[in-house]
Amino acid sequence: MSKRHAETSRSWTDLTVLGWRGEDSRGASEGLEESGTGTTGKGGMERMDSVVERRGSYDQGQPLLGDDSEAGSDEDKLGLGGEAKAEHHHHKSKISSWTNTSLIMCANLMGAGVLALPAVMKDVGWIPGLGLIALLAFGAVYSGILITRIWMLADQRKFPAEKYGDLGRFAYGETGQRVVNSVTYFYITVVTVVFHLAAAESMQTVFYDVGGNLCLWQYSALTIIIVLPFAQIRSLQNVSLLAIIGSVTIIGTVLIAVARLLQGGPLEGAHTVLINTSRKDIRPKVNSLVLIVFSYCGQAIFTELISSMQKPKDFPKAVWSSTLTMMGSYILIASVGYACLGALAIAPVTDALPEDFWAQIANVLLFGHVLVAYIIELNILTKGMIHAWHTLDPAHWPTGRSKAAKIRRRVMWGLSTCILIGGSFLLSNTVSFFSELLAFAGATGGIATTYIFPCLFIIKVDQGISNGERRLCKTIIVVAIIFSVVCLCNTVLDIMQKWKDIGPPFMCMSCDYKKANNLTPGVC
Repeated sequence: MSKRHAETSRSWTDLTVLGWRGEDSRGASEGLEESGTGTTGKGGMERMDSVVERRGSYDQGQPLLGDDSEAGSDEDKLGLGGEAKAEHHHHKSKISSWTNTSLIMCANLMGAGVLALPAVMKDVGWIPGLGLIALLAFGAVYSGILITRIWMLADQRKFPAEKYGDLGRFAYGETGQRVVNSVTYFYITVVTVVFHLAAAESMQTVFYDVGGNLCLWQYSALTIIIVLPFAQIRSLQNVSLLAIIGSVTIIGTVLIAVARLLQGGPLEGAHTVLINTSRKDIRPKVNSLVLIVFSYCGQAIFTELISSMQKPKDFPKAVWSSTLTMMGSYILIASVGYACLGALAIAPVTDALPEDFWAQIANVLLFGHVLVAYIIELNILTKGMIHAWHTLDPAHWPTGRSKAAKIRRRVMWGLSTCILIGGSFLLSNTVSFFSELLAFAGATGGIATTYIFPCLFIIKVDQGISNGERRLCKTIIVVAIIFSVVCLCNTVLDIMQKWKDIGPPFMCMSCDYKKANNLTPGVC
């Protein structure tokens, strides 16, 4: 790869919004047109130079991503990191202030997980619940500060770090990068399954009055029909528009839920406690902690955000402001939900709303939020699968701009999306429990990306770290690993228990069934 090509191909800073990584273009499927290795000719380089010059900023509301045929290498577009030239580090654009970055982080982290917080309060009580929301907020702040310090050290040593995997490479070489990328992709996969389940449940609640006897798996199958055509869109250029849609829908959902709960007041029998000391609910208590961890997850995209800032050293300001804003929002929905529902709180809390027009609107907004998130997460995973296919058999990869080659690439993209959506359908109906899926995501990739990786990296690369902080980071690593293993085992046991208590995989789980078995105090 030529020096100039390396510089240009790495010039795209892939911002991630609302938990979605808005990687450039259609991915490897179109990025390998000139040759099997992604190298372009002189004409292609001139086009890429033109695209770099035309690149718009988030502040101006212009597309973040360029045309896929003019983008860089397939590794860059897949977000996999890879070898880059240090010279590019001084040429990349700086387009975002810390205030804009803070807004992006709020949009990114405040996802569907916030709707599980009232159920968390039910399992642990007022004092532990609110205390953990506040404590883990400061833990997330410390994690963000560590990532900033690691990035600044890489910057000082002329090591280009634009993705989370690049920090793994900076600290532990190729092995570190592979481990970080593997954990991140696994985490995205689990979150995609959560989105499929959330989309099916919200659709079931919207149509409860006409389809109350329809099974959850039937709505899940309908989700496939809705999502599959959108999954064929290989170029996600206007990420800012998707950010607006995602932000408005989730904020609207939360506001409607809070307003309707307050309007209706506490349900009959909505008992609350300061501290839930019941020993029979040990497993839900453990899951509650990891659900709060999940609500602050998003560190995997912090490197992209830092790289896009005009003043990267101001990133801690964005971390503080966004995290405190989220903490206030989480305390609001958790407190209102628990006060009004008490021991009847379920996840997502929208399923507990009274049967009326506003409950349907809230679930329509929730469906819109998870649909957009689902589509973009699928885009990321599809690019990863395409990249894996190309790596396994580069000799037979369809290259060039012929009609036959383009058709083959489209077929492979379509096949990949079918596999991923089909897998999400199977897994979401095998484990059709919202809280448990969120806990599984948090116990695997959430804890690792938020606590384990930043502490491992800072110990390795910061020679000036104090002994006290070194011991603190080592303690966090040990505790996080143990907690992750315990939560993972606990979640598996909890899923198995729910299979016994509620029903086996692919059981009907209709609205009528949920109401008849007291599984929901609300719509569905």
